[in-house]
Amino acid sequence: MTMQKVLLLSLALLVQTIPASAQLWLELGARAGFHFNGMFNDNIANDPQHDYSLGHALASGLVAGINVGDYHGINLEVVLANNQQQFNFRGSDSTGTGSFVNRLNWKTTELNLLYRYYSDFGAYVELGPKIAYIREIRQRLGIEPVDLNGEYESSYLAGIFGIGGFLAANETLTLKIGLRADYALADLVSAKGKADNYPAFYTSYPSQKPTRPFRIGISLELCFGVGGIASAQCGSRNLMFGTRYR
Repeated sequence: MTMQKVLLLSLALLVQTIPASAQLWLELGARAGFHFNGMFNDNIANDPQHDYSLGHALASGLVAGINVGDYHGINLEVVLANNQQQFNFRGSDSTGTGSFVNRLNWKTTELNLLYRYYSDFGAYVELGPKIAYIREIRQRLGIEPVDLNGEYESSYLAGIFGIGGFLAANETLTLKIGLRADYALADLVSAKGKADNYPAFYTSYPSQKPTRPFRIGISLELCFGVGGIASAQCGSRNLMFGTRYR
């Protein structure tokens, strides 16, 4: 099943959960966040010659949310992110390879489809799929660039889980804060890359293990309620710690 079909199937399943009599209202907005991220490979993680060093990711994008009454919401997000991972390799005489830093940087355009459940106390929980399209990927060993030619996939599917809440609200705007984590469900390394032992092609392992990007971080989201119903809902929302706007 293609990633686009996964996204469409997820949307269809979410729509089926909406009661026919539910009051629908729309929010549009923007989000931005700072995240720690990387890519996990079991071989590298268990290799005493390698040390992981988490990278950081800056992500920002646009949000369209369809809310169902007071408690349910479906969010569609388009996010641009810069990601990085660093492996510190300590070579030895037996391998004939010196010590160096293996750095990977990749830029993604991401489509997120999330279900949110909002509580009476100004908090929410969210989960859903993400499709990440890789716009650019670069790799360096120390200061030397690695010539890449199809060793990595052009996209991957991930799962998202997050929690958050309302920081401020009035009759048109809502400011939300959230903690979110995502983990790839597919291998970032292509079949060609696996044959050459990427992302650590300078060493070898008895068997190949998947390389899965991950991310965890904090973000802010500012949303504007569209229409009279949305204005009424935004103005009556509970904020975190039980404080109501009015």
